[in-house]
Amino acid sequence: MIKAIKLNEDIYHLLVEKNFNHFTITVLRNTLQALNDTYKNPDEARRFVYRQVMRLVDKGLLARDENPSPKRAQYSKTPLFKTSIFTRVTNDSVLSLSQSQVIDKSFNNELHEAIKTHESEMTVLVSELEEYKRLIEANPNCYDAIEVLLENGQARLLLIKGKLAALNNVQQAVVEK
Repeated sequence: MIKAIKLNEDIYHLLVEKNFNHFTITVLRNTLQALNDTYKNPDEARRFVYRQVMRLVDKGLLARDENPSPKRAQYSKTPLFKTSIFTRVTNDSVLSLSQSQVIDKSFNNELHEAIKTHESEMTVLVSELEEYKRLIEANPNCYDAIEVLLENGQARLLLIKGKLAALNNVQQAVVEK
């Protein structure tokens, strides 16, 4: 089964629809800027074009000529390019993908912070329970009063352990996604 190669819609337009071949990065950038208002800054447009072209060179779809000057180097389509199938990825889908990655990162940070908070709370609670046990051993005549505090602490500890288990399960599920 042949897998379609995804291209940014602007690069797709230039290389597939307009059939650019034997081009320099500068020519491709200038044409892109003339066709699309999105790329107003020439340096950013050049970086964008360069990254896209290098990705295609790495995949063997474009070849660079032997010109030692980076500004004069020309890129040509390889036979692999001519036989490949391309799909266009819209700028909107690229934007939504990066936004979802930001949301995922934000959610992961939120999970991490919640886990740290509950772990700290659990450490304090374990110390509290140890102190109750020490006090019971040292003062057996206060057993009834301290036992209530010990049981409440143990119930809170189980609650925190449950929350931690849930957060860790969600974090693991998000990582595997």
